[in-house]
Amino acid sequence: MSSSVSARLRSFSQMKIAYRATLVSIFIGFLSCIHILIAYDLRPRCGVLNGSFSIFDGMFVVFWLGIIPHILMFTFGLLTFMNVRRTKRRIANKTLQHTGTVVESQRRQEKTDTELIVMMLFQVGCSELLVLTRMIYYAYYVLAPPLTGYNKLIGSFLMSFTTLVYYANFTKSFYIYTLSSRLFRSIFLLRVELYFRKIFGRYATVIYGPRRGNTV
Repeated sequence: MSSSVSARLRSFSQMKIAYRATLVSIFIGFLSCIHILIAYDLRPRCGVLNGSFSIFDGMFVVFWLGIIPHILMFTFGLLTFMNVRRTKRRIANKTLQHTGTVVESQRRQEKTDTELIVMMLFQVGCSELLVLTRMIYYAYYVLAPPLTGYNKLIGSFLMSFTTLVYYANFTKSFYIYTLSSRLFRSIFLLRVELYFRKIFGRYATVIYGPRRGNTV
């Protein structure tokens, strides 16, 4: 909200409101999963009960845990990018009236904006791929008839594999940002060098040489 052009929306960008929003999100998360207490059975295996509960749980997993969060993440990320770009353009126009040229500054800003949108698209795309792979198979596993024989072995393998893929979603961000953004890589390396110098002091000069003037 801090990037919005609306003063009213920017007024919500405060720590106390962020704390309240966090508490509300946690409460909604617990409340949305309360059906597990009555819809799941631990015997003979931990799984959802047959019938209407299984249909609801399959839809819940696919839409509430899979599709809706990523649509919201993509939407708000895109709105933030558009607001930042609109603000930068307005500032650049004002500067242009006073200085006459800001071409080089605009080019650098456009390059940064492009890298940010690429990082966001990679983040959302990979999250959708990793999470929905698990969600779709889980919905099939719950709604389909019980598997037997060789099909049961295949189903067990796919369940384990999609579970690993699902949890890989929570460890991907650093690697995606490192691979997709030169800006992120350069800032990361500068941070590593900065903390290395703080920890090892004068010994870091032997490894890195004299300190560069520009730091992030």
